[in-house]
Amino acid sequence: MTAKSMTTASWGSARQLRNALQRGAVLLLLILFSGPFILPLFWLLSTALKAPEQVYVYPPQWIPNPIRLENFREAWTAAPFGRYLVNTIITTALPLIGEVFVSACVAYSFARTRWPGRDLAFSLCVATMLMPWVATFIPVFLLFKTLGWVNTFLPLIVPSYFGIPFYIFLLRQFMLTLPHELEDAARMDGANTFQIFGRIILPLLGPSLATVAIFSFMNHWNSFMGPMIYLHSQKLKTLSLGLATFESAMMGTGGSYALVSSRLHLLMAAAVWS
Repeated sequence: MTAKSMTTASWGSARQLRNALQRGAVLLLLILFSGPFILPLFWLLSTALKAPEQVYVYPPQWIPNPIRLENFREAWTAAPFGRYLVNTIITTALPLIGEVFVSACVAYSFARTRWPGRDLAFSLCVATMLMPWVATFIPVFLLFKTLGWVNTFLPLIVPSYFGIPFYIFLLRQFMLTLPHELEDAARMDGANTFQIFGRIILPLLGPSLATVAIFSFMNHWNSFMGPMIYLHSQKLKTLSLGLATFESAMMGTGGSYALVSSRLHLLMAAAVWS
């Protein structure tokens, strides 16, 4: 091996070592900064697995001993969480399907077709994102009340089938990056607009559709204000409302601090799988 090749090899090894140290430093910083976010989740899981007398011991006992998996069974039977789960799935899955499909159709119209007033309509669609939901809360509630939809799942499902401006914007911007030659080749083969959308454009939207689906799922699964406003019956409550109801029951008449302390492990167990 010549001196030149030995020098090149040593420089390569030094570069690899420097890159490894940089990656290690970045990883260490990420771990340190993620601590404040992970710690409450770890405490939630720890409390969900503890016996009632271990919840408020000092110093805190981070590792439960013994681990009580039966807390999850007791929490499940302490309130009708099975029904709450079914309601949450209904009010999450049906809006998710509507938001993904309808938003993709509207975005395709804005991105790949030409019609009079298209750009103005898209600008108005995006402008609606600037309007806070509290500004339209009362008229929308009165509309649903007039239709007789209050205390049903319809106010939480039907609006999703009219498209969500943010999802439309996201999908439109992704469609603009797709080459037009794909559509030109399909039209030469005799494909119409619907066939191009369903067989060519839609399969290419996989990453953006997955993003929209994740956003939609998180939004509806964790939704609290919508179900609280429109769902009044106990049998229609979702998991978010069920947890709040369970906590309120512990703090109800004569609840006090002692009752909450004795059942906090059940509340944490319910929060884990909610």
